[in-house]
Amino acid sequence: MAGLFGLLDLGSGALTAQRAGVATSGRNLANINTEGYSRESVSMLSQLGPPTYGGVRSGAITRAGSEMLFRRERSAASTAGQSSARSEALLDVERSLVVGGTDVMQAIATLFGGLLDLTAAPGDTSLRGQVVNQARSVANAIRRSFDAVRESQADIDSRIAALSKQASTLAAEVAAFNRIAASESDPAIFDKRDLAARKLAEITGGQARIDTDGMMRVVAGGGTVLVDGMRAVSLRTTADPAYGGHLRIDAVDGTHVADVTGLLDGGRLGGEISARDGELEATRVALDQLAFDLATQFNTTHAAGQGLDGVSGRNLFTAPAAVAGAAAGFDVDPTVLANPSFLAASAVGTGPGNSDNLIALIDLRDLPLAGGGSRTFVEEAARILGSIGQAASAARADHAVDAARVEVVQGVRDAVTGVSTEEELARLTQFQYASEAATRFLSTVDELLGDLIRNL
Repeated sequence: MAGLFGLLDLGSGALTAQRAGVATSGRNLANINTEGYSRESVSMLSQLGPPTYGGVRSGAITRAGSEMLFRRERSAASTAGQSSARSEALLDVERSLVVGGTDVMQAIATLFGGLLDLTAAPGDTSLRGQVVNQARSVANAIRRSFDAVRESQADIDSRIAALSKQASTLAAEVAAFNRIAASESDPAIFDKRDLAARKLAEITGGQARIDTDGMMRVVAGGGTVLVDGMRAVSLRTTADPAYGGHLRIDAVDGTHVADVTGLLDGGRLGGEISARDGELEATRVALDQLAFDLATQFNTTHAAGQGLDGVSGRNLFTAPAAVAGAAAGFDVDPTVLANPSFLAASAVGTGPGNSDNLIALIDLRDLPLAGGGSRTFVEEAARILGSIGQAASAARADHAVDAARVEVVQGVRDAVTGVSTEEELARLTQFQYASEAATRFLSTVDELLGDLIRNL
């Protein structure tokens, strides 16, 4: 009797083990399209018994993959997030600088061409009006370019605010999963924690590690701790004059607040900040300087000549008060704009047919009066446009490489942790046949017990 009861225990354990296998394969198939899911498997362990028989029992449920693979995935997500954000930001401003009218370089070249045409007939009111309109086109092009850069920076600020909120939510999720993982060993919890950590890396560049206590800790650039066990920091954005009125990012941990704007050198936030405070800010400053140099040099030369009314000392462009803000306020002087006859084409003391001052204005075309005295106005305008184009092209190329790296890592992950429908169906068949065998075994033992009891 004791032996037969032992066989019942053996059969029952085998049936339970096979059902655990069926449940695991079923869960794998149900989550085949779930983002971040890693294939699970149940281990079958030998169940020792009396000398004449043994058995099987189910062990722990484990997930496929390794921490090294997950680290590679987070690292690839971080670099791809950064290059993607930079590429998008720079391409956006590049398009804005060349869409919607004549660009700065073309407008300046056209103005010099108009001044040259006017030398043939300095008193022609029609040609004078044309030159004034060309000067207005230069002003419009500079202001439009400046506004495009400023709007792109404002768009980046909006994205930074949204990304900071997402990062705060993800950091809190990682900390929450750490709390659950401290008392549970469900593989699904670790999958969700890894997925949240990967998304957090894509946004902040923060890299995670699993310490000996099983807790995941996430640290971003400059040693910025985002998650420390069950505690997470939040990222807060605030407009700051120190950043030109743009958003500053603070890491808030209780009462401790730290400016981490310049420390986030990875992920989408790092890419957005790099573009905003790097190439875009350099372009804004360069446009201010170009507008200041153009207005100052043209006004000095223009004031030395006289209009058709014989009056000298007038400006061609509105005089800027300082370099900062020169592009935003750049325009043709309202007096000349209202009356093109005030355009100073002649030298002082000459008649309306004189074009000496026009020639002096045209000479500005070939002088290195921009870029700190190293380039002409047209060359500096070309440099400004070209630098954005080159930066956008480089960022686009970097992102192509990073995106390819993500695909490679994802391919490795799919091969290691992905769910194969065919394999799971085969396992289901195996477990089902084993379950049937265990059921028949139990039925046979039950019959033997019944016969034995009836014959007692």
